[in-house]
Amino acid sequence: MELEAKLIRWYKSKVDWWLVPLLAVPPVVASVVATSSARTGDPIQMAWGFGSLLFVTGIYIGLVFPMRYGIGGDRLIVRFGVCRQNVLFQNILEVRPTRNPLSSPALSLDRLHIQFGKGIFKAVMISPAQREQFLSHLAQSAGLHRDGDRLVRPNNDDRDAGR
Repeated sequence: MELEAKLIRWYKSKVDWWLVPLLAVPPVVASVVATSSARTGDPIQMAWGFGSLLFVTGIYIGLVFPMRYGIGGDRLIVRFGVCRQNVLFQNILEVRPTRNPLSSPALSLDRLHIQFGKGIFKAVMISPAQREQFLSHLAQSAGLHRDGDRLVRPNNDDRDAGR
């Protein structure tokens, strides 16, 4: 397992400038609430104050940090907090740029939409900071081809038509 981890190339998520203060507000507010409730000495206020701090910390550790994307072996690994999503290279149909603001494991709106099956639940949007390096590495590893600003899987019908 350790040898396998060394073969994965990790790419950090790009972070939009406006998202930094937005992400900073909840832990700062929760810290202020916890501190002020501790000063009162009231056990109920202290429980609410420290409970809110634990809640915010849990969300950040559970779903946000670290946010990174790995390419290795036969798959793309999307890591966000303690969660991991594995996408087999053979299932990737298309990778295209998007600025879709829907919730996804991405800290930027400068995203890549990766379609790995039919339907909206067979896709993920990510935002690698080193986008061009990531796209080149993914194309090479997954056998995808450039088509303008997209990566696409070669059409099997085109190969079968020559037989």
